[in-house]
Amino acid sequence: MRGENDNLDVGAEGAFLPSTVSVMLPAAVILGGYGLTYAWLALAGRGDGALARLCLIVLALVGPFLIAHAVLRRFTARVDVMAHAVFVHTGFPRSEPYEIPYALVRRLTLSRGPIGRLTGSGSLVFELSTGRTICVADLARPSQAIAVIGRRMEEVAERQLDAGTPPKNTAQAAAGAG
Repeated sequence: MRGENDNLDVGAEGAFLPSTVSVMLPAAVILGGYGLTYAWLALAGRGDGALARLCLIVLALVGPFLIAHAVLRRFTARVDVMAHAVFVHTGFPRSEPYEIPYALVRRLTLSRGPIGRLTGSGSLVFELSTGRTICVADLARPSQAIAVIGRRMEEVAERQLDAGTPPKNTAQAAAGAG
């Protein structure tokens, strides 16, 4: 998995980590919205009403959990490009990482939502030949990650062709088998 022989790809500039802005932005928007609503109510003389109390409860109880969730996602999600496989940790709340051999990756796509387009981050979606889909959200530099992983997949396919074993996940192999 991540032993002494599993060195990161030097050309990949290390691990691909989440974008801090894209992970923190939802919590900041929610807390900012409730904070501004409470401030407006307090300035309007309605700071003792039910809506103001609701805003204070959300800020006091939900705020720390939103921040903790964002921080945990920021420091637990990662994609490491190894020589033989991609090491993927989707981040909090999932605790177990995935080790995906390049031969199992059928398709790798980039997905971006509104926050991703705003911050330049995105989600890598791995579709495996086993039928499983693994998604790593909020990655910074997702286009570069796809390029590095795609290059590794091509290298593995070339090595398999040189060794005389047909690749398991290419269109040629699928067309020949059908």
